[in-house]
Amino acid sequence: MDTEALRLMLKGARDSISPEEVGLPPRRDRRGGRAPGLPQEAIDLLTGRSIGTYSKLERGVLPNRSPEYLRDVARVLGLNEQEWVNLYGYARGERPPFHLAAGGPVNIQGQWVKTLEDSPQAAYICDYAGNVLAHNKHAADMFPDRRMPRNTLHFMLFTEQARKETLIDWETAWAPTVAPMLRALRAQYQRSSTLRQLTDMALADPFLGELYWQRQRVPVGLTHPDGDIKPWHHHQLGPGWIKMCVSTPLMAPTTSLFLLDFHPGERPEPIPDTVIDTSGDISGYFPAAA
Repeated sequence: MDTEALRLMLKGARDSISPEEVGLPPRRDRRGGRAPGLPQEAIDLLTGRSIGTYSKLERGVLPNRSPEYLRDVARVLGLNEQEWVNLYGYARGERPPFHLAAGGPVNIQGQWVKTLEDSPQAAYICDYAGNVLAHNKHAADMFPDRRMPRNTLHFMLFTEQARKETLIDWETAWAPTVAPMLRALRAQYQRSSTLRQLTDMALADPFLGELYWQRQRVPVGLTHPDGDIKPWHHHQLGPGWIKMCVSTPLMAPTTSLFLLDFHPGERPEPIPDTVIDTSGDISGYFPAAA
């Protein structure tokens, strides 16, 4: 915990918000003029806590800094995802157990979209429920009629095009990993109506329902596509294989960036991992402890 950093961050965010922005009357100073910033009591009101709770948080003396309370404060102050991570670290000395915007609007930075468009590889960004938020032309070229699916999970699991043509060996190479991935996502985002509907559809399908419940048949690492190599029928280049790399933008942690590297013909050899021991001073910059 860093009490001073917590105080400075909270006060700076609070001072940047006017009461009118959150539907409260203007704040008056001693001379009757408008005082800048949101009063501490207003945050108690907006978070549904007793008066004085937020003041204790800002002073670093609140004994119970629960994740839920910190989330409510962060939302009132309009913090972004990276600021939320910093706030939680200052208050509790660890990373937050959940994202600030889970289930809410997703803000993708313009530079990420520009990087996506300029990538020579097929690339797209989707949210945790598989909804495609942005993609480049190379990604669209891989699908029938050069049209990117609106939801990748729905496309992979339920469309006839995916099962019979695009996803080669769908029953053995794709379904046994995508169905458990859906189950893992459903456990993490239980309030998602999209994931709930996809799950209901999967359970109504005898083949997918069996795969969904019998996750132990699939190694845990295969329930996420990062680093995977799978057979794919490219609708411009024909059959081949795709290598998948998946990362998460820091400012939009409920989204994933997919980079798809297509290789026509035979299955490409996997590239060996690089393993680096980071437990010590790997840069050699810091002198050894005396």
